Amino acid sequence: MKGGFFDFKRVRRRFRSPLATGAGNVDAVDRVLLRCQSETGVGYGEIAPWPGFPSETIDQAIEVMRSAQGNYSHLCSTVQASRSALPCLAAALSSCEHWTAIAAYGGELPCAGLIALSGDDAAAKIAAGFQTLKIKISATTQEPSIREIFSLFAGQVRLDANGSLNLTAARTWAEFARSEKRVEFLEQPLPVGHPGYASLGQDKIALDESFLTPAGSDWPGLVVIKPLLAGDWTELRAWRQHRRSPVVYSSCFETAIGRQAALWLASLDEEVGPVGFDTLGRFEHDARDRHPAGPIARGMADFDWDAFWREIS
Repeated sequence: MKGGFFDFKRVRRRFRSPLATGAGNVDAVDRVLLRCQSETGVGYGEIAPWPGFPSETIDQAIEVMRSAQGNYSHLCSTVQASRSALPCLAAALSSCEHWTAIAAYGGELPCAGLIALSGDDAAAKIAAGFQTLKIKISATTQEPSIREIFSLFAGQVRLDANGSLNLTAARTWAEFARSEKRVEFLEQPLPVGHPGYASLGQDKIALDESFLTPAGSDWPGLVVIKPLLAGDWTELRAWRQHRRSPVVYSSCFETAIGRQAALWLASLDEEVGPVGFDTLGRFEHDARDRHPAGPIARGMADFDWDAFWREIS
């Protein structure tokens, strides 16, 4: 889809309660929805940076788009020339380029349930039928609390530390993960750039905040891919075809446009497993989530995306 013009809308989404991340608690996020049009059709994309990941900011992305003055070809050329510095914009343009296929996607992918150890999250997710649970842990989390989940649940568990552990605690949790068959992996145990990853080893260790795009990544183990942060999708897919280690596809709390595109991209991976898209229902009601929630992440093949765009104020 070259030539043509584009438009964008900035939206703010507020969480029902603050969300704990590796960069601290987050109360709200801004998203930019992109609509591109040319002689070949209309495409949609979403710019969705996430705290703790070294991408461009929303304001930086908007500055680039304003400089293109609505010219789609100009925007594509600008992003292509600086794509390593503009991974969110590159991903959004990839979505626009493939939108015909994305809009037609109505497939299903197993989804991991996201829980905190406090409250009744685990019981609710188990009752809903989730077969994989992703548990947020911290420096204060104790092993018995994870074993309690094991007593309630027969499926797989992912442990996500969001970079909150020191090296001693990371080693302890890594040993626990490697000794427990039901622990699929320990995600981002140490902060980004921590030298301890070299001694921690790759077995059952997944990088999330430490992985943004394939460019410059030399981690041989499992990585978590957030499609809307991962840069150009053609480059991402080419990298994936030559990579033997598994990957996990994950949400960055995008709107329905970004979710539809990210699920389509994940579905192209022949080895895709449970995806990390249990993010629905966490915002104040703003009508920007439209997919069904639950243990199966489904695309929406018959949805009117043009009407969705018009409804956004």
